[in-house]
Amino acid sequence: MTVHDRNLLLERARLLAGWMLRNQVTDRFDANRGRSIRFYDADTGEKVLTGNWMTGSFLCGLLAMWKRTGEEQYLRGAEFAGRYILSLQVMDRDDPHFGAIREITPQSIEFAPRDATSAAWGLVWLAEATGQEIYLRGARLFGDWLVEKGMYNGWPLYAVYMDPSMENFYSRGSFQSGAGLFLHDLFMLTGDQKYIERGLAPIARIYRDDFITESGQLVLERDPFTNRITSPKPGEDPTEHQHALNDDFGGAMMIAASRLFGDDSYIRKAALFARWLASVQDEDGGFAGGRHPSAAPVGGMLCRDIGTILGEPGLIECADRALGKVLATQFLDTGDPCLDGGVKGRYEGSRPDIGGKRCVNMRTSAYSLMFLLKSESDLKDIWLGIHNRPFEDHRWKGTHGLVW
Repeated sequence: MTVHDRNLLLERARLLAGWMLRNQVTDRFDANRGRSIRFYDADTGEKVLTGNWMTGSFLCGLLAMWKRTGEEQYLRGAEFAGRYILSLQVMDRDDPHFGAIREITPQSIEFAPRDATSAAWGLVWLAEATGQEIYLRGARLFGDWLVEKGMYNGWPLYAVYMDPSMENFYSRGSFQSGAGLFLHDLFMLTGDQKYIERGLAPIARIYRDDFITESGQLVLERDPFTNRITSPKPGEDPTEHQHALNDDFGGAMMIAASRLFGDDSYIRKAALFARWLASVQDEDGGFAGGRHPSAAPVGGMLCRDIGTILGEPGLIECADRALGKVLATQFLDTGDPCLDGGVKGRYEGSRPDIGGKRCVNMRTSAYSLMFLLKSESDLKDIWLGIHNRPFEDHRWKGTHGLVW
């Protein structure tokens, strides 16, 4: 079978989604209800559950599986995940962080706005799928916090600490660019233009002008006040950094910006990064000798999308190689329910001397599920989908059927 075998891709997607559901906490008496595996290593026995952003990411993958198959188990799992995310949201109107989403548990005092964005992103797509107000309200509360309090001069903050004795991180990271696509999707669901004016528009412009170089490589971090480059350092190999290869959906955001604004300068810049990514891909389809497993599904999705839109076969070939890497690193028939179906990911434990060989990580696995489904079929109205409905001003649809 080849990576173009749709039956194979759907079968592997089922196994991957099954791994997420099998390891999801569903007990009503457990406050972890809705979480699944963040990372698990079969050789060390270490297992950690998902926090805000990984829960949002696998939620979106389960929704895509539901839209692809119509099987209610995936929608139910997504709702369990969504309810956990809602339990992390700050709902005290007197709290300056009202609407923000805590990082790991309801007791956490910290959150990274980009991480919280992925959690709220899950709520956007859960609201779109179910029509339930509770999810839409949660997404809007976070979106309002982000554009009103969570950004400096058009770019999200790096990290926020809810303890007033601790200082926030203000550095601008390239990985925060994907927040613009969340704000685009929230606008598409609500019609509230502030998510474009104060969100997608400045983020896309800054990412285009300040983070993607003419060579295609990314500037990884800048000082927020001087705009001085702080990473990578001169002479440093950028591929030592995960987000040099996994752009955290900055390229997908640029595709959306290009379409919404009718400005191809955004997708042209994203294409520079995609071509650079293809140029440094390993022969087996991975990147950086496998040090950054999530780069294969994220980079593969970007290369396929841009290659499809711009008609560049070289980028499609890069995507196919990355897809082959994902298929080759999916755990099958090991007999370990915490492994089977998941995709090999980064080791995050305390025993690197023995860990990492048989390790799953939700970062890579959630992105791989989306990669498999986007490669298998032209799904509409899904997270990261290029076949989703475009924005159309109602003015061009004709007058409303007014009665009053």
